[in-house]
Amino acid sequence: MNCAKCGLDIPQGVKQCPKCGMINEFEVARQPRKIKPIVYVIAGMGLVAILALAFALVAARGQKNVTSAPGAVPGPPGNVMTAPPGQNSNGNIMSAPPGTPGAGDNSAPSNSKPKPPSEVVDYLNYVKKVETHRQMLLKDTTDAMSLTNAAGQTQGLLSMIDMAMDPDGASARDPLADSKKELARQYKNWLSTLDFFDHKPAPALCRDFSGAYRAVLFNETKAIGEVAVSFNSINIMNPQDLSKLMTTLQKMKNDPSIQRSIDDAADSADGKLTSLVANYDMPKPFDVPREQKTSGNIMGF
Repeated sequence: MNCAKCGLDIPQGVKQCPKCGMINEFEVARQPRKIKPIVYVIAGMGLVAILALAFALVAARGQKNVTSAPGAVPGPPGNVMTAPPGQNSNGNIMSAPPGTPGAGDNSAPSNSKPKPPSEVVDYLNYVKKVETHRQMLLKDTTDAMSLTNAAGQTQGLLSMIDMAMDPDGASARDPLADSKKELARQYKNWLSTLDFFDHKPAPALCRDFSGAYRAVLFNETKAIGEVAVSFNSINIMNPQDLSKLMTTLQKMKNDPSIQRSIDDAADSADGKLTSLVANYDMPKPFDVPREQKTSGNIMGF
């Protein structure tokens, strides 16, 4: 090596320069540091610990299930309209054979109709009572009309002759007084029935049916009222009045529009009642039939 001061080439191992006396300790080659064996032991143990930790993490990740797995990476945006067409197959939903019903499944289909509201049930029970009374009135009025008509035809002329011969006698009274009284009673009964029906307002769900049923009662009440008014307008002392009454009654009986309006109203009311109860899980509580000979017919006198 060379002296740091004078540059003399100094042999290896000489510390002091023979020429200038400079001590060149820094030029002495340094010996490599020996690593103690304990360092290798500690490094080896650290490497083993790192490998063990890595192995544990890998094992723990392998034990995770689907529910704990991280979310899938979202794919490119797309939908049914942009997806490529699928390959044709030998069948599809439309051409697939119907499924075979399961064995032992004999349960009846469930009824999806709701139960009727309480106000509907209450109102229909009310109208049912009115309809029962209507059928009774039809029979009662028909019987009264038949007796009145027969009495007018057979007794009218003879009674008028007796009155003309003895106006102050015992027979000098109105031969139609009983008929007039009975017809007035019948008309009053029909008016009371119509008023009773109107006394209870129909709920919103029943108003369509209620209006149709009221038309039945109104047309029947109107018909019996016209007959009662015709009888009460007769002056028995006028020979022409009896003939006029018979003509009026015969005209009403032969007028098909009067009975047709009653029958059409009954058909409409019965149809609307059927439609109303069809919306609910309930049977039809009653019918609204046309006037029948068995129950009565106002225009059948």
